[in-house]
Amino acid sequence: MINILFILKSIIILIIFNSYSYAVVSTPTPTTTLSKIANSMSYSANNTSQNVTSNTSSTTSKLINSSKLTAGIQKSAEKFGLTIDADAAAIVASIDTSSVESMSKALASLEDNYAHLDDDYVQTIDQDTIIYDSDWVTLSKVTGGSLNYTSDNNVFKSGASQQVRSQVYVNFKKRDIFADVDTKITRAVGAGGDYDSTGGTEIATSWRTGTATFSDLPIVATDDQRIGDGWGSYSAVFGGQQEKFSTMKKSTTTLQDACTWCDAGSYWTDKQNHIEEYNNNVNDSSSYGSIYFYGKFTTASEGAEGVGNFVLEGGFTADGASEQEFVESIERYEATGTLTAKAAE
Repeated sequence: MINILFILKSIIILIIFNSYSYAVVSTPTPTTTLSKIANSMSYSANNTSQNVTSNTSSTTSKLINSSKLTAGIQKSAEKFGLTIDADAAAIVASIDTSSVESMSKALASLEDNYAHLDDDYVQTIDQDTIIYDSDWVTLSKVTGGSLNYTSDNNVFKSGASQQVRSQVYVNFKKRDIFADVDTKITRAVGAGGDYDSTGGTEIATSWRTGTATFSDLPIVATDDQRIGDGWGSYSAVFGGQQEKFSTMKKSTTTLQDACTWCDAGSYWTDKQNHIEEYNNNVNDSSSYGSIYFYGKFTTASEGAEGVGNFVLEGGFTADGASEQEFVESIERYEATGTLTAKAAE
């Protein structure tokens, strides 16, 4: 009887102690935004006994990096009165900067979240400006894939370096963003239209983008250009107004839509003119030999490094070729990497 009473008293004491512990140590409730980010970044709990151990180190490191990144987003959002895009933050937090595939996949899934400012907006670089610099990046040839890019070397010189450099200027205080872009492209054809086995024609071009404003973090911005030989560059005019595409290919056989917002009957509403624009068969007098450029940039917060994607494309067909023939001739070069952040001097 005594033993039974002792056991009952012990159980009562344990219950009281546990109840007190839960009352004193409460679990903090996360904000709605943080909950969304955490849920989006959460790992599956359905690990088998075979992969639990191997996943531990990589999962831990990603969670640590994601935690720091999320803290930076919150700090910048509070400091500058910006809104946190939880979905975009989760995607950026999932990026493994040591993996080109991870960076490319993440960037492709991010949607632009900026608005263009008037062309007469005065761009300034001051002590509040952060410069994100890619330095010179050498792009790699892309072949095959779901869009079946050609392995031909009629547009870009085989073995030559196709290079891009971007310096993105972000002022979180003013909420503006613009960029300087430089390209060094070596075509497969010489200036006179002849194939040049020694080097081809180098096209060195620079431009400054227009200015955009933003209200969300992470920032996601894109730019496209048609680069000419000797005449600089101008914005590409595919699809809807201010719509930009990471490739000229809409499918393996079709080009992106012609301009849908241009005046009816104007030059860029005819898809055939887009074909002539980017046809690099310069022996064809109706072709302009332009190169299509696309760039995409994101950064999570003030001072965090940026991630960028750069693309160069061009086609090569005979005069009068069909849309499908041109699309199947498109050559593609691409690079994805980080942009180092530094304060403007």
